[in-house]
Amino acid sequence: MKIKGVRIYLRQLGDHKCPCCGEHLERLPRRLWQKALSFALPLRHYDCDGCERRFFAFSPCWNKMSIIEKSLRVLATVAVILAAIVISIRILITGMLILSGY
Repeated sequence: MKIKGVRIYLRQLGDHKCPCCGEHLERLPRRLWQKALSFALPLRHYDCDGCERRFFAFSPCWNKMSIIEKSLRVLATVAVILAAIVISIRILITGMLILSGY
């Protein structure tokens, strides 16, 4: 799967080798939104020195989790995302009401 030039491999890259060129991959630090998302889907962020591509691949811990733990992680992440959306909408509505004089 490819999103904006970043490839996502739905398997782990346990040997830390690039699936395209075979060079060694280096792990990259994740941004805040990537850390939040990786709670549900434990992805690791990689960068290849050989072909200069970036990858996300599943962490080895994902395969060790039970289906119940995987489901709970996904549900918890969805709940947090929905709460953030609701809070953002309420802040926007409150700001619009204040600006309009109500």
